[in-house]
Order: sequence, then C-alpha cells, then structure tokens
Amino acid sequence: MTHQEFEIFAQRCRAKLVATVRHYLATSDEAEDVVQDAMLKLYMMRHRLGELSRPEAFAVVVVKHLALNQIRSNERHRTVSLDSMSLSSEEFTEDSCLGELLRAIDTLPSKQQIVLRLKHIEGMEVEEIANVVQMSRDAVYQNLSRARRAILNKFKTKEL
Repeated sequence: MTHQEFEIFAQRCRAKLVATVRHYLATSDEAEDVVQDAMLKLYMMRHRLGELSRPEAFAVVVVKHLALNQIRSNERHRTVSLDSMSLSSEEFTEDSCLGELLRAIDTLPSKQQIVLRLKHIEGMEVEEIANVVQMSRDAVYQNLSRARRAILNKFKTKEL
C-alpha cells in the first residue's frame, strides 16, 4: 500500500475507528489519541496492509487492543489522595471489594473482559456489544455468563 493509498484508507475508516474506541474510553480526546496511535502503527505496516483481505477489520482490532491498553494504563495510574478523603470503614471495605472485583476481571480471557466491561461498566446493551465486538448475540450472552461464573468462583474460593 502506497502513501496515497494509505491516506485514502485512513480517511475512509477513521470515523468508524473513533466510534469503536469511543465505546471503550471515557473522553473523545482519549479516543482521538488512541485512533491517532493506531493510524501511526498502521502506517508503519502499510506495506503489509495491502496483502490483507479486510484491512478495515484489522484496523478495528488494532484500535480495540490499543483502547484496552489505555484502559489498563488508566487503572494502573489512577491515584487518590488519602489526605483529602475521610473514609469510613464501610467505604473502605467497598473500595477494597471494587479492587478485588477489578483484579478478578483482569484475570479473565480478553473477550470475556471486554464483554463484561461493556455490559456492566459502560452500560451497553447486548445488541450494541455484539455490534462493537463483532460477535453474535448468543456469543455475547455466553461470554457474559462465563465471565460472571468465573468471577463468582474466584470470590467463593478467595483466589484474589
């Protein structure tokens, strides 16, 4: 793929990539940054893109992975000033449970993580999730069920 062909490709699929990433990230600025990073990565491998049967689908996969990396990075770098907060023991326990839950989610296979986060954290409907992750509705339900079961088992056996 030449430079000009890549520019046409980028213009054609940029809006779709931003919309896809926007489902994962909180702000449109973050989504734009992730898409820009994806475009850079795709440009660096533009010679191989021409060989793919569906380069747009590959671009969507790249931005999804970069968005998930951004989410993980945001979770790792989230800091809270304890001086400015006065936590009751109930609030502290609630935060501890949330931390355990997030750690349990991080141990799930990637498809289950994505589906669970989109459903319960982003509040998306199953139809929307199926469109975003390009799965059937049944596959989304199955991944949700497996993810919930795995997390429940982790809490029951206290693997965290």
